[in-house]
Amino acid sequence: MAKIRAPKESSPYYIPKTYYMAAVRYALQYKDWKGELEACRDTNSGIRYDKDRVQTSGDYDSTYEAAVKCAELSRKVDLIDDILEKVAPGLESYIRLSVCYGFTFYNLVEKGIPINRNEYSTIRQKFYYELSTKI
Repeated sequence: MAKIRAPKESSPYYIPKTYYMAAVRYALQYKDWKGELEACRDTNSGIRYDKDRVQTSGDYDSTYEAAVKCAELSRKVDLIDDILEKVAPGLESYIRLSVCYGFTFYNLVEKGIPINRNEYSTIRQKFYYELSTKI
């Protein structure tokens, strides 16, 4: 994974380091959320085994719980996707690899990123700035 450097105070996308690091860690969870979102479509878990007695009816609704979990995961994934579309139109896939999967600029060069390092850094900073204002 690339070394993470927060923007300097002179940058138009400056945010305090703690907010910057929170945004970085939030974005790195994208891969896990995508996997959970694919897995949460299964709502066949109608019986809870975490209690002393098995209850098949009552106040617990597994379908509702699964739907809430799926909605929350979908909201998080969509937030990152929407910000990527906003800050990097046409380059979403490259920037997603960087901010969500930890690819370095040199990994992206091998994949054919069509911008230079300065433009790439500016887009990443703008992404983290926008993300920090939304989370």
